[in-house]
Amino acid sequence: MTKLTSSIFAIYIVLGIYFLSVAIQTPFVNIALSEVKEQLIIADPYYPKWAQRQLIEKGDILLSVDRQPAADNPAVQKHLTVIEAKELSILKADGTIHTVPITHLDIPEQLFTLFIFPMLYFVLSICVTIYLWRKNKENFLTNLLILFLLTVSMAYISSIASSRANSMGHIVINFCIVLCLTILIHFLEHYFRYLHIKWPFIESRLLYIIPLLVLCHDIVNFINPTIHILTPITILALFCLLVICIICILLASYLQTRSPKIRIIAISLIIPFMPFLLLFAVPEILGRQAILSSEFSALFLLLIPFSFIFIQVNERLFDIEYQLSRLRYYSALAFAIALVLTIGIAILLNEYDSIAKITGVFILLFIGIIAGFYAKEQLDFKHRKIIFSSNGDYVHNLYAAVNSIGNARNQQELEARFTQEIANKLGTTTFTIETVTDDLPLSRGEMVIEYKVIQIVLHDTAEEKIVLTISNTIQKKELLWLELLSLYFSMFVDNLKLIEDLVDEIHHMKVASNTQVPWLDTLLWNIIEKEKTILAQELHDTILQEQLHLARELDVIAGSQVIKKERVLEIREQLLDSSQDLRDYCENLSPPLLDTFGLQVALKKLIQKVKIRANFLLDAQIDRVDFQDVTLHLVVYRLVQELLNNALKHSEAMEVTLHLTAIDRGFALQYSDDGIGCNIDEMIASTTSMGINGIRERVRSFSGDMNITSIPDEGMQIYIQIQEKSEDKHD
Repeated sequence: MTKLTSSIFAIYIVLGIYFLSVAIQTPFVNIALSEVKEQLIIADPYYPKWAQRQLIEKGDILLSVDRQPAADNPAVQKHLTVIEAKELSILKADGTIHTVPITHLDIPEQLFTLFIFPMLYFVLSICVTIYLWRKNKENFLTNLLILFLLTVSMAYISSIASSRANSMGHIVINFCIVLCLTILIHFLEHYFRYLHIKWPFIESRLLYIIPLLVLCHDIVNFINPTIHILTPITILALFCLLVICIICILLASYLQTRSPKIRIIAISLIIPFMPFLLLFAVPEILGRQAILSSEFSALFLLLIPFSFIFIQVNERLFDIEYQLSRLRYYSALAFAIALVLTIGIAILLNEYDSIAKITGVFILLFIGIIAGFYAKEQLDFKHRKIIFSSNGDYVHNLYAAVNSIGNARNQQELEARFTQEIANKLGTTTFTIETVTDDLPLSRGEMVIEYKVIQIVLHDTAEEKIVLTISNTIQKKELLWLELLSLYFSMFVDNLKLIEDLVDEIHHMKVASNTQVPWLDTLLWNIIEKEKTILAQELHDTILQEQLHLARELDVIAGSQVIKKERVLEIREQLLDSSQDLRDYCENLSPPLLDTFGLQVALKKLIQKVKIRANFLLDAQIDRVDFQDVTLHLVVYRLVQELLNNALKHSEAMEVTLHLTAIDRGFALQYSDDGIGCNIDEMIASTTSMGINGIRERVRSFSGDMNITSIPDEGMQIYIQIQEKSEDKHD
């Protein structure tokens, strides 16, 4: 998370807690008044059912608010409305004075919509923000998504204070309701560039002028209330205009590219805004009564944090179709459960006519149940070893079995390990694995169950078939486990046969010609010549050119009548520098410190040299790492060397960070810079980017993982992880 994003996150938490504290202090009543003969008459209670229960009627005279004269209440003076109160005194038509104490539980509608829902949204936004940041740290697109989520959430939370005529809440909601859509357009611009989609629209950064003007206007209006240019209707109009712009951008781009990623963006981010736009904002702008109140239409904004689970910026989105199918499945289950529970609650509370309240309860239950499904899914996976016995965790056992049989060196050992896995997992010895030449009416992987006898063809060729026969009843999950393991067994047999055939062919060719295998010699020769060419090019472009230049300088001095001592000393220094460069090349080819003093000392020496040559600030943190495979020490050294050389030659960075950390049976290497960056696809396809491609090939040769993130003009981040091969990976 960048410093700016971290600061905004801290401000978000502080303001959110402040607005929630404002909401919980005093119940929201919102009773409209009219003034008749200097008396304050109750005209329109916002919560008519509550008013009816409290015997508050239209035409009653309001005497006091919180034991203070009603005329002295600031909200009454400014808006002719009682916005919040803990106690009201009312003069009834029969001359009696009626005192109404008010608590939050007396008006559950305002408690839910103006405190509980915003508080849940506040906490949920924090959780999703932390989740996004942990998933993809230091990524510009992720930071934009985080900022968008925080501004949407802040607009929602500040509305509960703005509805209470809180000046800070009024300023924040006007600013954030415009800013969130501006950030969304900014995100779309950079995301389209990431997808190599042309952005033919306005430069998004220019749009930030709009929320800044709104903020300046509200601050000036706070200082001098007579200046009131932007009305709430104007802010709603700006909001509608920006939403329409976003819809047009997404529709035009989707029709042009038919990209499923654009479609998921539209579904995830636009739909939550539509109820607020169509059911509240548009009717208000047109001067009509809103179809759904602002607090209920804003409940759909609760869908936005869940949308962020689908929008992952880590070189690609999630597997969209899989995620959408899972969401549809959970939504169908949640809809049915939420509908039944909502009907039950409505019957118990006798709330048939309050459509808004029932709708709010249904939405809350629907979203909560979906969130519960996702949470249960994560918890089940995390505690799978507790929920399932070791014998019942079929996925884990399949993974362990595949790793075990995959390490077999020949077919005999493969069959032995396969036999052992079946005996351990199924707990039976009543099975046989035999090679038959009979014409069985079964194909590879096919299973037949007859009279409690199971037959599976593990492998077949034109001459023979390997058949597994089990004379025992096993469960359905065990059958699935067995079928999958059999498929893996068949693939391993194919691979072993290919390797054996290749080795036999090489041996036969060698014996027949009594020489090395020609194609293997050619491959090795090409690799050696390629490395020689790279080294020759490096020496030619650097040291050799420097030597030729100095030779010409010496020719000039030899031909002159007067030899200047200072110039000779200067050439001497240049020769020493050239010799030092040559020594560095020798050390790079075979670092002497690595074998003598170990990896840590060699890396520290390398980093010191880079710091002397570099034009950037290098922050390097090197942890002690040890491996059983000594070649990994050289691998780590070469990777660090290549990364720093790439930073020196190409990055044009001001700051570079490099962290080497030890992990279980391996290491993790994190590199980042703030340089010119690049287009990942073009870099990989380029023949000139030998450094990065060399790193990729080196990591791949050791079965490691490498992740590169880069955007032009916004730096590069590289994450590398390599682990030693172990016989006990599944443990």
